[in-house]
Amino acid sequence: MIVTVTLNPAVDHTLDLERFVPGDTNRVRQSRIDPGGKGINVSRVLRELGRESMAAGLSAGSLGRFVEHSLLEQGILCDFVHTKGQTRTNLTIVDETAHETTLLSYRGPEIDPRHIQTLESRLRRYISPGDWLVVAGSIPPPIEPATYARLIELGRELGAHTVLDADAEALAAGLKGRPELVKLNYHEAERLLGDSLDDDAALPVAAEKMRAAGAATAVITAGARGAVAVSDEGTWWAWPPEVTVVSAVGAGDALLAGMLLKLADGEGMEEALRWGTAAGAATCLTTGTQLCHRADVKRILPDVRVEQSRSTVAAGGDGGKRR
Repeated sequence: MIVTVTLNPAVDHTLDLERFVPGDTNRVRQSRIDPGGKGINVSRVLRELGRESMAAGLSAGSLGRFVEHSLLEQGILCDFVHTKGQTRTNLTIVDETAHETTLLSYRGPEIDPRHIQTLESRLRRYISPGDWLVVAGSIPPPIEPATYARLIELGRELGAHTVLDADAEALAAGLKGRPELVKLNYHEAERLLGDSLDDDAALPVAAEKMRAAGAATAVITAGARGAVAVSDEGTWWAWPPEVTVVSAVGAGDALLAGMLLKLADGEGMEEALRWGTAAGAATCLTTGTQLCHRADVKRILPDVRVEQSRSTVAAGGDGGKRR
């Protein structure tokens, strides 16, 4: 079983415009509403790729019930703790002419910390040894970032494989829980480390710093530049084929889902990165928050290139460039 935890879910509202003109009246060509949040997106992609998961977390107000009902309609198991307030709405504006996407992200409702204890009790009931626990996304106020470390420690206590996908303070705090795998993009790594990662050779070095901070395996994504994964077994680079990017929203979540699809089956990092990279690239073909389609993932899969080095130094020695 793969269990995803989303403490700060969202209703993702996407507006498609021929051209977005600030300060003027804009006519919407079409709109779409999806359940959102990093962990929820991972569950949605897993479902699209044919894998069952359990989406758990916190659910506030009527919009929270909408998120739950939408997941159930998609065939995704869910177990959310109901809280007061109202689940946030994220607004995505897609400018079709400029091929630009603008995201307006709300903070989320204030949550009584006691609800975290209820969530932990529920996780104890259905997580078994060998399961995967994914802790992902932002943390609603006034919940402390250290909550992520506690959830990861709980997963490890229950014998589960633990995964962290977060940013800023939540990322730093979650790493202290020593997750088995951390996935982040290079912007998130730059914010945490205070270093520029524009040079590809810096990516595996940054991944090693994530491992030193607590993660057993670190995966850093860099869009069209590819992704790097570093563990005790070595360093892997994965590059997607060139695709026409419609929207990159959710591509990182899809990459993580594709990796988990194979890791949960006992596959190694090479195959996991291959599927993750294909899922991430396929998500870039869809507008707004639609995420990937299985047919696109399978079509892209043969064109994903993965290479392994036995050391971080070797991986970064040529800048990680295509050869």
